[in-house]
Amino acid sequence: MKLLPPGLKRRPHVSPIWAVPGVAALVALWLVYTTLSAQGPRITITFATADGLEAGKTQIKHNNVQLGVVETVELSQDLSHVVVRARMLKTASRHLNEGTRFWVVRPRLSLTNFSGLETLVAGGHIEMDPGTGAYAEAFTGLELPPVVRADVPGREFVLMTPKLGALGPGSPIYFRGIQVGEVLGYDFAAAEQDIAVHAFVRAPYDTLVREGTRFWSASGISLTPGGQGFKFQIESLQAVISGGIAFETPDTAQGAEPAKEGTVFALLDDHESVAESAYTVHARYRVEFEGSVHGLDPGAPVEFKGVKVGRVVDVHLEFDPRGNIVRVPVTIELERQHLQQSADTPLPPGASLTAVLIEHGMRAQLRSSSLITGQLYVALDIFPRAPPDKLDTSGPVPRIPTVPGDLEGITTSLTTVLDKISALPLDQLVRDLDATLQSYQRVADMPELRQSMHSLSQALAAAESLMRNADTQAGPLLASLRKTSDAAQDAIAHADETLASVNSGYGDDSQVRRDLTALLRQFQDAARSVKALADSLEQHPEALVRGR
Repeated sequence: MKLLPPGLKRRPHVSPIWAVPGVAALVALWLVYTTLSAQGPRITITFATADGLEAGKTQIKHNNVQLGVVETVELSQDLSHVVVRARMLKTASRHLNEGTRFWVVRPRLSLTNFSGLETLVAGGHIEMDPGTGAYAEAFTGLELPPVVRADVPGREFVLMTPKLGALGPGSPIYFRGIQVGEVLGYDFAAAEQDIAVHAFVRAPYDTLVREGTRFWSASGISLTPGGQGFKFQIESLQAVISGGIAFETPDTAQGAEPAKEGTVFALLDDHESVAESAYTVHARYRVEFEGSVHGLDPGAPVEFKGVKVGRVVDVHLEFDPRGNIVRVPVTIELERQHLQQSADTPLPPGASLTAVLIEHGMRAQLRSSSLITGQLYVALDIFPRAPPDKLDTSGPVPRIPTVPGDLEGITTSLTTVLDKISALPLDQLVRDLDATLQSYQRVADMPELRQSMHSLSQALAAAESLMRNADTQAGPLLASLRKTSDAAQDAIAHADETLASVNSGYGDDSQVRRDLTALLRQFQDAARSVKALADSLEQHPEALVRGR
């Protein structure tokens, strides 16, 4: 051991090996700092179930980029939902707002949508859709993916309808056959209120929606008869399956400004209702029909000379205890823009067009719109032979007079005929007919009648035998007559020769010539008579027995 000089002390010796733990500590501190500085906030998301979630493995993504990971999955204290706690990256902090939405991506199969199929291989994850609003760390997860992401440009409108039909989240919205948006959802506040359907129209089609735009349900298949046959109309197969909405803007509203976000519109039943919605001036009237109104329902059309001018609003019963009468009043609503007066012949001051038409014979009548379905409608028409009447304004609703319908008139006529038949003394007629038949039967059973019939039969047999004999003997007689006719012709020929000889001997003006001429005329007449008799007997040999 080497001794140090006096007055000098030994300096402590630090081994370089101690630098290794120091460096390791510094690296650890740096890693801790880096990890802590890179960590984002810890958020809480509540879901109805934990299907597809796994602590420490399930990731939170946006556009397939990881933004966080699930740390724990626990049940709530009341066991009603699942509480998911997740650690987010620091870069995702600025997107954690009140409007941010989370949902679990899992395979979803429906008639109109297939999504999340990639999770069958890669596993499920939580999708994040950044929103707007104040910073938040507690969220309620969605059970279904949102129809439209928050970053899709467009506008949301509210459509009010009394019935939802087949509409639901994801139902398409069409403009001239092009899908331009989707239904986000609906709100149902109370039974007496309409349903609010939230419709989203993507840009740039959202500028096509204006204050006068008309929306209607395009969920069904339209089959309407027309002058050229049946017209089949369908928006798309998807609209038939999942419901759909279509809209158009009338020409009168093209110059208006685009509708603002959240504007409320009415959702009409079909495209035909769009044309009817243009008529805003309505008037209600009351009509009373005799007999049954089976087949007449609210909503049935009211037509004037084949043109639809309104609809049936209400059909009900009224009992009048004073006369013990049950009435069936029908309330109709007419669109006044359909009935316009001529500018050349203005109405008298204070007179209404309906009252003037009634004075000229306008009446209401029930008519059948389909013999197959039995549906009825109210027809307004001019009946020149109708009794004089006028518009009754004594009640709260003016009353239009009516005339019996075609079916009702036929029924009345049949009833009248049946009443007349029932008034006939049918029992007496039947008894008289029976007595007459019995009298005929007694006459037929008399022995004298039987003997007369037997004698008549014998007489007919004798006549038939005589006819056969006459037919047999007629042949020789006709031959004899023909021979006689031929002999007469020969005699006439000889007489002509003799006359020629005498003429040459005695002259044209002798007495002998005149006598011979008369004799020849008689022979000619006789020959013609014999020939006519022979021809007649040849055609009608029975004349020998019966005569001419």
